[in-house]
Amino acid sequence: MGKVIWLASYPKSGNTWMRVLLSNYLQYSTTPADINKLDGGPIASARVWFDEWAGIEASAMDDSVIERLRPDVYRCMAGESPDTLYMKVHDAWGLTDHGEALFPADVTAGVIYILRNPLDLALSCAHHWGVTVDKATEFMCDPEFVIARSIGGLSDQLRQCLRSWSDHLKTWLDESGLPVHILRYEDLLDDTEAAFGGVVRFLGLPYDKARIRQSVAFSDFSELQRQEREKGFREASMQAPGPFFRRGKAGAWRKELPIDRVERLTKAHGALMKRFGYLNDSNEPI
Repeated sequence: MGKVIWLASYPKSGNTWMRVLLSNYLQYSTTPADINKLDGGPIASARVWFDEWAGIEASAMDDSVIERLRPDVYRCMAGESPDTLYMKVHDAWGLTDHGEALFPADVTAGVIYILRNPLDLALSCAHHWGVTVDKATEFMCDPEFVIARSIGGLSDQLRQCLRSWSDHLKTWLDESGLPVHILRYEDLLDDTEAAFGGVVRFLGLPYDKARIRQSVAFSDFSELQRQEREKGFREASMQAPGPFFRRGKAGAWRKELPIDRVERLTKAHGALMKRFGYLNDSNEPI
């Protein structure tokens, strides 16, 4: 029986990059991992996997029933897997309407939570969701925000309750009771080998510096962009006007995010932004 490592994050925080790094580390091949064939397990909200393991199509049920079944779907998946599952998840951690954890502790080995400055995140989410920066900002401040509602057709994802950026972070870090390794996207950018090495140690994988170095090289942003240009990326958003792997940098908010949006986000999320080094002691963005 395997267990699950949840790769949890708000959308556009570096989750997919972490999956690529892990795939390259686990495969340890002479060529970079295929971005359309990443190792470790399905996305936790994938409708096709839910339908297969639940034995009934999600389209036949309402959201509350689906959420009641999701914990047992994950138990079944873990029970049938001989290896650890590394499952991408954008949902906030929470309870079903029957009071059960959506992501059950009995099949959880740990959580890698990837955190990103919400000022940069607003720009990336706006592009990914195909909305204005104003609207993306308001979504990130909405305690009841959900994605993947089936509007204008059946979504390939189950409904995911994200809540606000602060709520999302607090549910996984302070409320889940699960072992969590928190990783800032900015630190992963700044020193990828060191940051990813910390992930390898947390996961209890064999620690090999040469292997880490190769995994980082094979996961370089230019390589991800090359693969997406040549063969596309099946997880790319249909709403986004451009590629999924867009820039892979930090600090764009300084030039591109309107001051009123900076103020809106820092007012809504100031406590956690300061806690994780995105605001200084004077509550000014860093």
